[in-house]
Amino acid sequence: MSNVYALLLKFDPHVLHDTAKGWRGLSHAVEDAGSRHRGKVNVPLHGSWKGDAAQAGFRTMARTEQLLDLVRVEAEAAALTLDTVADRMFQAQTNLANAVRRAQEQGMRVGADGTVDMPAEDAADRHDPDAQNARRVLAGLKGELQLRIDAALRAAQEASDQGNAALGRLDSGIFGQARTAGATSEAGKDVRAVFKDLGLTDASLPDGKDPQRSADWWKSLTPEQRDTYLALHPGEIGRLDGLPTTVRDEANRLVLGQRISEMQSGTPSSLGLSDEEYRSRRAALEEIRRKLEESDGNDEPHRMFLLGIEPDKHNGRAIVATGNPDNSQHTAVFVPGTGTVLAGVPGQMDHIRKLQNMANDEAADGEKVAVVSWLGYETPDWTDGSVASAARGDAGAEDMRRFTNGVRVAQSDNLCGHLTVIGHSYGTYAVGSAARGEGGLHVDDIVSLASPGMGVDNASELNIDPGHVWVGTARNDTIQEVDTALGKQPLDGNFGGQRIEVDTSGHGGYWKDDSVSLRNQGKIIVGRPPIISPKLAY
Repeated sequence: MSNVYALLLKFDPHVLHDTAKGWRGLSHAVEDAGSRHRGKVNVPLHGSWKGDAAQAGFRTMARTEQLLDLVRVEAEAAALTLDTVADRMFQAQTNLANAVRRAQEQGMRVGADGTVDMPAEDAADRHDPDAQNARRVLAGLKGELQLRIDAALRAAQEASDQGNAALGRLDSGIFGQARTAGATSEAGKDVRAVFKDLGLTDASLPDGKDPQRSADWWKSLTPEQRDTYLALHPGEIGRLDGLPTTVRDEANRLVLGQRISEMQSGTPSSLGLSDEEYRSRRAALEEIRRKLEESDGNDEPHRMFLLGIEPDKHNGRAIVATGNPDNSQHTAVFVPGTGTVLAGVPGQMDHIRKLQNMANDEAADGEKVAVVSWLGYETPDWTDGSVASAARGDAGAEDMRRFTNGVRVAQSDNLCGHLTVIGHSYGTYAVGSAARGEGGLHVDDIVSLASPGMGVDNASELNIDPGHVWVGTARNDTIQEVDTALGKQPLDGNFGGQRIEVDTSGHGGYWKDDSVSLRNQGKIIVGRPPIISPKLAY
């Protein structure tokens, strides 16, 4: 321990902190470079460059952006490691210095190896009972101080070993061409391993149950702290309702890149998937990323934002917005129904674009509209009977309430936007379950299309003025013939909602171009009265 003792006494934490600052500066620099590359190179070229050469060029640019993301994450991990080791070593040094000073004040000597020796005993004191009693007390203190010194030296050695192990995870070989396919995923694994090596947890992160608390926590961070959390905890940050849309989008795109990388480098068996599941999930993730990047050249009101991505959760979950809800006067949250899984998200992205376009046609000049596809719950399936059960809608109710609350929280203080939730098919039951519990969804309007039941007997039970509950089903939609235990059919004359005109056919035709059905949804989204059905019943 003599070497550790001498080194710890001379330890200067500023050296490691300064080095960490350099690594963090590198991380921030490549983050900025990646952002500029996407905004000034990638996005403009995607809008005009076509052909085989363009495809090859885009692959090269994607590789460049991937490398920048890798440097960002690995550099932040290196900075975290160095700062953590510096802090722990400094604490050990402080504990050591305090113990050594206390020993010296009592006349003890501390050797070069950290061993504490009692002061020499005078011959006269050997026969003095008071002196002998004092020496016994001093011996007890010596033992205590020795324990404190030994503990400080062990803590310093442990911090050094942990730092060495953690830094060893950050292998520059990750940037080699041979590891391109799985490099982004590997970086995410490296970060998790670093946290384990250092014995760190994410206890400082909010639990995500209260959007306002999450928002306040985020606002309390410095820009440097925010960058660190985004790089090292993208999954956790991306799931926090109440945080700014742009922050969640940045975090979730990192997660998306890591998951695509994992799919590219893995095999169906290594990922615990069937061949069909593997192909479907990989294709969906790559198509979601393509559509996001395709929209990056648009202005903010028409750009797409990834507010959530959890491909492994049940059949996959994803939340995508077109337009930024934080800055929009009108926001709609669309909740899909039976059979909607991750593979259907690219189609949902097209769907919400149509809703946004129609709502924009109905909005007043200067007003912005955002529409969100919320696949934030496990949708039921026709084949297993879950479509007739309330279980999956009820299980997602709290998450839906938290999301709509988060939309409100994330909006600027001077913007109290108009918020609408639109449910389709079983999604209407999920909406009803969320609306009837715990104070409701705190929305201005609820639209129920093709509903098998909303879990209530009357619209007044949805914690909203029944005059703002809009229901509609196509005349030939067979959902009217389905007998479920999901509550009274909203088309019933006693349900109390407002029946809107539906001129489309079938269960999935409610968004037909230029239809009254689609236009009615656009009107409701922007707070305008829709066309009411002239019939009292279907």
